[in-house]
Amino acid sequence: MFTAVIRARNEPLALAATLGPLVRGVVQGLVGSAILVAQAQTPALQEIADSAGCRVLVSPTWPEGFARAVAVTGGAPLIVIDTGVMLGQEFWPLLADHMPLLGDRPAATLAAPGRTPLGGIMRMFRQLGGGVDEGSALLLPISTARTIAQTKADPFAFRYGKALIRLKAGASRVELG
Repeated sequence: MFTAVIRARNEPLALAATLGPLVRGVVQGLVGSAILVAQAQTPALQEIADSAGCRVLVSPTWPEGFARAVAVTGGAPLIVIDTGVMLGQEFWPLLADHMPLLGDRPAATLAAPGRTPLGGIMRMFRQLGGGVDEGSALLLPISTARTIAQTKADPFAFRYGKALIRLKAGASRVELG
């Protein structure tokens, strides 16, 4: 069972949109808990967390907050998502089918389309180097998550190399306001 770790930004509607598709993962028994990593606690964030049954970790930086989230997961593999990224309907059946094949390898969904042509080119270069960006959902076995946490790195900026599996499930980015 996965623990969802969400990089919570001060965008309440986008955060709520990100959490919505996770409900299906909970219902299917694939997601056991969710942790929101935020730079500051706000009333809106606390209300969303309470409504969704999420834990909130406040940390001055995303990499430090990610490291703290890894420490409290209890050894569960992670689904790492940025605020505003929504998993498509095909994600959960694909994950259920591919879980045994992932083993101890990280995986990422196809990223949300770039906002600019330059963004698409940058994404292509990141992918060639085994990288991901914030527009993807990232699946991390706990061993990989611990390695990233020990170095206090950003899991979206980490280079996974050839070990990274690309899942043919898309993610979309919510554009609000």
